[in-house]
Amino acid sequence: MIEEIFLISTNIVRLIVFMVVPIILYFKDEKRLATYLISLAFVFIIIYGLKYGLGIPRPEEAAFDVMTPRFPSGHTSLAFLPILFFKSWRYRFPLLIHAIFVAYLRIHLNLHVFIDIFASIFITISIAVLFLRFKEEVYQKLDTLLRKIK
Repeated sequence: MIEEIFLISTNIVRLIVFMVVPIILYFKDEKRLATYLISLAFVFIIIYGLKYGLGIPRPEEAAFDVMTPRFPSGHTSLAFLPILFFKSWRYRFPLLIHAIFVAYLRIHLNLHVFIDIFASIFITISIAVLFLRFKEEVYQKLDTLLRKIK
């Protein structure tokens, strides 16, 4: 039962991050979509680079065996990333509730400790804020690159 809850929450994170958010941003703001996708790539590289580079094992009392390293939490970082890309709390609030649930579930199942969650949130927010601050420049560079490829 516990593993099923974990798998369901994992699939919901993937659905939101890779399908729902990009579709909504595509129709709302093309520049935010481009910035979101680049931020997502950087979060992925940094979080999973740290996770596998450091190789810190999961707590021994984890609810079930997970073979991947624990620090930082990839699920938490992916759950928190979309929140900053929406201006309206109509989108932000449900995403925030979901992200808090994901973070809580990771600690509750003993798959992570608090520092894993905190570091993930800090890294993710820092990357998102940095790219959002330079959204116009990011979009121009990406647009130039895509025109050269065509």
